[in-house]
Amino acid sequence: MKITLEISEKNEATAYPWWMIVDPRQNFKTNDKGVHNVAGMITGPFFSRAEAETILSQMGHHYGPNAKVFCASGHNTVAYRDAIYATTL
Repeated sequence: MKITLEISEKNEATAYPWWMIVDPRQNFKTNDKGVHNVAGMITGPFFSRAEAETILSQMGHHYGPNAKVFCASGHNTVAYRDAIYATTL
C-alpha cells in the first residue's frame, strides 16, 4: 500500500514532524491495561498542527478539558524519514 500525504513544512524545530492530540488522564498501571490506557489518550497522526487543531476544535466534545495538540518527531520511523527525504531531492 502507498499513501501520499501533504506534510506541513512548519516543523516547530522538530525533525520529521507529526502532530497528535493528547488527552491526558491519570494512569498508574504499567501492565497491558496501562498501555491501552495511554494509547487511548492519543489521537493521530496528523501531518500539520492546523489539521490537528481543527479536529480538536470541531470534535472537542470527544476529548477532556486538558486535551492539547503536541508535535512529535518521526525521526526514528525509518519509512517516514525516508519518504520525507525522497520528496526533498
